Amino acid sequence: MKHKFFVKDIPDPHSVWGYIKLKTNIVELATKLQPSVDSANLIKLNHNFDIDHLSKISMEALDKYGFHGWRTSDGEGSDYGGLSLSFNPEYIEQCDPNQQTLGTQVNAEDGFFFGRTEKFSSVRNSYFDTFGFRKYPPCITETPLLDFFKDFKRSSVRGRLAVINSQYVPPERRDKFGWHKDESVFENLRINIPIKTDNTFMFQLLGKPPEHLAYGNMYSWDTNLAHRVFPTTDDVNRRVHLVLGFSPWFDYNEEEDSWTSNEFFGEVHPIDMLLNGHVHNLITGSK
Repeated sequence: MKHKFFVKDIPDPHSVWGYIKLKTNIVELATKLQPSVDSANLIKLNHNFDIDHLSKISMEALDKYGFHGWRTSDGEGSDYGGLSLSFNPEYIEQCDPNQQTLGTQVNAEDGFFFGRTEKFSSVRNSYFDTFGFRKYPPCITETPLLDFFKDFKRSSVRGRLAVINSQYVPPERRDKFGWHKDESVFENLRINIPIKTDNTFMFQLLGKPPEHLAYGNMYSWDTNLAHRVFPTTDDVNRRVHLVLGFSPWFDYNEEEDSWTSNEFFGEVHPIDMLLNGHVHNLITGSK
């Protein structure tokens, strides 16, 4: 059975995903599936991408559109930010399309770990409306990044070109810096690609030792588990990663402005979709 949702029909106060959960058995189906690999650990992906070229065009986009700081009720940060890789044309805040997925001025800094939404009367078209971020912003449509994105088989949702500026993270903040949880992989399947980095930047899953995400690799994991990235030095240094987000079980139709369930709905775990080439032909498993 196909499920189809027109964006214009999603009522307040629901997000698109929240309404999908309300009107389908997607939660029940998701609980019955387990991935073929342990997604509670970091998964290094097999791929055939030219990372040097991808790094070049990503940094050119960042140079052209500039660094946008993470937005909170206290203003914009200098330590973390970058560029949005998707945007919502009906976004409820006044915000550059290239910045929409970089926080919200509604929440304080501590309001992102669990995705706290109690300050929103409606999450529709808010930062927490993942499927609302369904269009490409100018940093993609007006740069060679568009050629990279158009070859993906699944629809892009909330993602970003993520930048950490280590000089703005003082030593006393490093122990707690960056901890958060993202959406379920059934809502937003993430691929993490180091574009510019060095071994002074570390990734950590809660309860596990830190490790470095190396240039040339691509990674994924269960991003609904608490994790973080942090610098080990406050020297002037910059880490840039592509943090791609895709809807695994629903595909977006731009002409209709609608989301429709695909053939993997309830049948294949999103992590296995990624490993089996159903997100991109050039990603073919894990190392």
